[in-house]
Amino acid sequence: MFTEYINHYTSLRENYKKLLNMINSYDEIIIMRHLRPDPDAIGSQLALKEILKCVFPNKKVTALGESEASLEFLGKMDTATSVEQPLLIVVDTAGVGRIDGDISVGDKVVKIDHHPNHEPYGDINIVETGVSSTSELIFLLASAWGFDNDYINDVSARLLFSGIVGDTGRFLFNNTSTLTLKVASELRKFDFDAAQDMTEMNKQSLDQFKFKGYLINNFEMTDKGVLHVWVPRSVLSDYELTSNEASMHVNIYREIDEAKIWFMAVEEADNIRVRVRSKETVINDVAESFGGGGHPLASGVSIASYEELQLLIEALDSKL
Repeated sequence: MFTEYINHYTSLRENYKKLLNMINSYDEIIIMRHLRPDPDAIGSQLALKEILKCVFPNKKVTALGESEASLEFLGKMDTATSVEQPLLIVVDTAGVGRIDGDISVGDKVVKIDHHPNHEPYGDINIVETGVSSTSELIFLLASAWGFDNDYINDVSARLLFSGIVGDTGRFLFNNTSTLTLKVASELRKFDFDAAQDMTEMNKQSLDQFKFKGYLINNFEMTDKGVLHVWVPRSVLSDYELTSNEASMHVNIYREIDEAKIWFMAVEEADNIRVRVRSKETVINDVAESFGGGGHPLASGVSIASYEELQLLIEALDSKL
């Protein structure tokens, strides 16, 4: 059913057999993903680990990276051990600077991602921007290897479904395609409690809930419709939140009709982390001009000062 879609995705079609042959030649495989992981990063990483364990039960496969407390219900990271010349696979990470780990430990590096491929750092790059998520891409990769879903089990299906739900906003974002829904439907045939996982994914502490009040009361918006909110470190401390926990609420502004583009700027120890979102206007070109990047309607950038935020506001305003 899903192998027919391989022809629609060039890098997948050209590389899925090469990757399988490469994996076959290594005894140890390390899977990494980006810093500050979201459900797609964790889901695709741990699902790929489970899939490889099914395909190659005698290989050592580890998933590495810092833990994210809010996503530990999906699974936990492995402890790094000393290995010699493993194969390194990096999922859901557009650039080397965003990788949670050192890719120099790998003898060969493979990139599997759905963000624009401005930095093809892998010996093999399987990058498809036409899919909703890296989790959807991993499902297609496993389907190509195993003649549809032979290599998917209850564990990997749960992880991939969670990753897809996370990156599509519960199938509400415009990256949700017909194929996305078909993949999700196939994954739901497996035995896992999707409703419970969605409850866990959206669960928040009392402090997180109260933080929404700060976001509602402290945003500003330009006449053209660029909404922005500044979250200093003192506010994170007041609500006992990490930067990642605070940033998960960036889409609280999506329902404001007048907001065409919005961003949350969170002050961290050494920079300001900005999550930028848009309803229709492409904004990843602006993010790239500030050293960041991402999807056309969902991007991110790190900047050095509050003054630079004003330049970002002006650049985004000029798009409207």
